[in-house]
Amino acid sequence: MLQNLCYTITFGVDELSGTVLTETEDVLKTKFHLKMEYGGDFKPPLMGKRDNQLLADGMLFHLSRVKPANAIAGLGITPFDIYSDGLNFVFGIASPVVRCAIVSYHRLASYNRELFISRVRKEITHEMGHVFGLKHCTYPGCVMNFSNSLYEVDLKSEDFCPNCRKKLEKALKELGVLE
Repeated sequence: MLQNLCYTITFGVDELSGTVLTETEDVLKTKFHLKMEYGGDFKPPLMGKRDNQLLADGMLFHLSRVKPANAIAGLGITPFDIYSDGLNFVFGIASPVVRCAIVSYHRLASYNRELFISRVRKEITHEMGHVFGLKHCTYPGCVMNFSNSLYEVDLKSEDFCPNCRKKLEKALKELGVLE
C-alpha cells in the first residue's frame, strides 16, 4: 500500500544541502501533504556526463530504481549542474510515470539567502507538480510556468494558480493523499 511519503535522496552534498533539505521537507509537507523520508546521499551516475554537467535522466532512472515501492513519490536533490537530452541545462526534470523528480540547485545560487531559498522552493514545487501530472501553465505567476532562466524563475510565485491547484488536489485525492 502506498504511503504519503516522498522518498528523498541527494546526489552529492555541499554546504547548502542542509538548507535545501529543510526547505524540501517543508514544501513536501505544506504543498503536497507528504512526509519526507531521507534515503541518504548517493554517488551521482556518471553516464552521459559532459564537461561539468551530469545527465539528469540518469539520476531520474537511478532514483526510480531505489525508491521504495510504498513511497508515493521520489525526489532527488543535487548541487551539480544538470542537463537533459536536447537541452543545455535544466533546473530539474520529472516523470509522472514513475512519480520521481530531480532538482538541481546549482544554477539557483544567490548571495541573497531569501532569494536562493525562494528559487529552491519554486523548483521543488514545480517538479513535484509534474510528478503529479501537472503540465506547464501560462497563468501569470503560476509556479508551473516554464522557466528557462533565473529571470523567469524569479518572475513566478511559489504557488499554484487556481486551475493547477484544482488539478493537483484531484490527483492527490485519486492517490489517497487527500480525502
